[in-house]
Amino acid sequence: MDYSDALLGTYIARRLRERNGAPLLRIGTDVFTRHDLARVECFNFLAAANLSAVLTEHLQVKNTRAVFETVAPADLALPHLGAVALAVLGAAFEAKGLGGDAPLENWAKRHLAKDASIVGFASLKKAARPAAPTTRRKRRRA
Repeated sequence: MDYSDALLGTYIARRLRERNGAPLLRIGTDVFTRHDLARVECFNFLAAANLSAVLTEHLQVKNTRAVFETVAPADLALPHLGAVALAVLGAAFEAKGLGGDAPLENWAKRHLAKDASIVGFASLKKAARPAAPTTRRKRRRA
């Protein structure tokens, strides 16, 4: 991409160059830039940043292969992670050559119980969410 110093200004052009080359998704020791994710047609950069934070801080995984082999989809049914973040994870699997032609589905199948079937991520998140209280408070009338 052309970042014209003359048109954009040196500061802005430099910042854009730095931003595009900076790591966007970190999964343990594996690092993915915008360019790496774009190669596998992934452009959900905010979801990538959320996924990176959860995998690095919450789960503390070793690398992308470790996620594929040891982390089940239900383990990612956490706040700030949605189906789009799972799609980004699938892109990371694809970029690393994990899971064959359907990396996300193969990852999910890998972590299923023997006779279970794949369920949507929204269903996993709903099942993981604590039940809402059933009692109602009386409203005060002014």
